[in-house]
Amino acid sequence: MAHHHGKSDWADPEHVQRMAKSYQTRYDDKFWNAFTSVSNSETKLVIADFGCGPGLLLTDLANKFNARTAIALDESGPMLALAEKNLRNKTKIESIQIQQVNFDTDEIRVAADSIDLAFSGFMLHEVASPHDFVTSVYKLVKSNGVYVVYDFVSGNEEQFVKAMVDFDMSEDEARKRYPHMCKHSAENIVEILEASGFSNCRVLRVDDIRAVAVGLKR
Repeated sequence: MAHHHGKSDWADPEHVQRMAKSYQTRYDDKFWNAFTSVSNSETKLVIADFGCGPGLLLTDLANKFNARTAIALDESGPMLALAEKNLRNKTKIESIQIQQVNFDTDEIRVAADSIDLAFSGFMLHEVASPHDFVTSVYKLVKSNGVYVVYDFVSGNEEQFVKAMVDFDMSEDEARKRYPHMCKHSAENIVEILEASGFSNCRVLRVDDIRAVAVGLKR
């Protein structure tokens, strides 16, 4: 079995801190402009972040949409510990659910038809079967709820390598990771959302290497 570059980092304390420190760069104004374009501003009572990392995006979403429940799901225990801390310290949410889950093998313990806004950031390329994973998310989203996917996309290896080098990754390592981290095109992501049941799907390119896609559950 091929070495999984991403997962080997997830429990590394330095990597967890690096993820937290790089949050503003990964979720920059370009991201928020695209996100705002694909999502309305109505209150979303239940928000879930699949692959939440240190929980900073979930914290921002919870505050932005006046959520009552935040569900943080990740495979990494250290990431989830930081996510819980951030949610408790930076939001007024009463109901915080923390769930450690391997999205390839574990059942996601969230009630069907319960999520107003589901989100995944830089995560879809990590799952073994994106279609199976997105189909699982579809079942958990409420009618008229949405699922937003933010990820790297294929098509510009040089721009990806440059971005990773800016994150202090070596050029050699960045080139090794390109096929894995940019395995989908923007159009592929929409196809996966549609094949899993979502409708009214659309995608916005954030820049040459990132896109935000959204699907609605009817």
